[in-house]
Amino acid sequence: MKARVLALILAMLALLSDAQTTTPPTASNQLANVPPDGSVRNFDGCLYNDEHFHIQDFKADGPPVSAILTMMNSHVCRSTLMGLAVTVAHDPLVDRDFAPVYYTQTDGQVMYYNAIQDVLVAHKSLAVPDADRARVDPLMSAFNLKDARAGDYIKKMVHLYPGVWSGFGEIHFKKQEFSEKIAGGPPSLYSPSIDAIFNVIGEMGAVAVVHCDHDTPYNLSLLNEPAARAMIFHGTRPVPQYLEAFKTFLGRHPNVPMIWAHFMGNGRGVQPYPEHWQYLDDLLADPAFRHVTIDLSWGPVIAPYLLDSPTHLKMTADLIRRYPDRFLYGSDQGATADWNAVKGSYEVWDPLWADLGPALTRQVTKENYVRVFDASRKNMRNWERTHPDKIE
Repeated sequence: MKARVLALILAMLALLSDAQTTTPPTASNQLANVPPDGSVRNFDGCLYNDEHFHIQDFKADGPPVSAILTMMNSHVCRSTLMGLAVTVAHDPLVDRDFAPVYYTQTDGQVMYYNAIQDVLVAHKSLAVPDADRARVDPLMSAFNLKDARAGDYIKKMVHLYPGVWSGFGEIHFKKQEFSEKIAGGPPSLYSPSIDAIFNVIGEMGAVAVVHCDHDTPYNLSLLNEPAARAMIFHGTRPVPQYLEAFKTFLGRHPNVPMIWAHFMGNGRGVQPYPEHWQYLDDLLADPAFRHVTIDLSWGPVIAPYLLDSPTHLKMTADLIRRYPDRFLYGSDQGATADWNAVKGSYEVWDPLWADLGPALTRQVTKENYVRVFDASRKNMRNWERTHPDKIE
């Protein structure tokens, strides 16, 4: 009798032990088969990997990373963790009692490069549980593009937080209603400082998510105004103002895997020219730009340009079919852990996903991310091993 009671007690204890050690059913379970290199490649249980996600706003505020991970569960397998390169200041001389929180809410040069954005990204990344670390790719961005010594900042930040960074981004060059509001003026595509910075990034072999509008805002729409045609264009058709200058920059840095955001530089008021798809085809076909990929991000803003007609939808899908390894998906959501808000950036592309079909959609939304960011992670860890400087 005593033996049966003892056996029953032991069985009950075993059941309790199993219950306490069973992992709740979340996307973290996908990490059970994570290989030694720390990459998550089993992503059948999620919708996409997010190449373009900001965890902080222009005040350097954002939700706890634990909330972001919870939001990702069953929806997003892997995601970048980006801050924002700049912070918007409240200057009462410019805006009096109104405290802007977004770059469109002020006309003053009140945005400044702020290292706290990167520090917070690193700090939050280090707070991620080990079991979830493989799901996130922290990116650095808050270095001053106008400072030729900013490469030293990058190296110091890597040494300060070894093992954290997967790459760089989002790095803004030309952006509507944004660049001109940076204190001291906008970064220049012709400045030697940007080459000095990207020489360091290239030395690390790290990926960089870059934003450069292909044109000035509303330039194309001015063609519809007779007075503007006469006064501005003098009878000639406009061309994208920044396209060739940025391509020249890209060509100088073949060692940096570049992700050109927003389907090659579209944005609010910066719409694709009728020739945009051909411009992009020419870039992707050119061996000099084999290191450049394109992201489909900021969907609520740019998808209406690209999917607004059957013709544009076909042109967009056909371009991806020709270069299926050169496109990635990103939400470009910021400082939120609300899945209902984030998923809209994916769903706006539904006509494109339907046109591409499951296999190509999987490549664009999942597989290309793994290839690009796994390589960048590996390269950054190798650079750290060969440059073992410590900050003391």
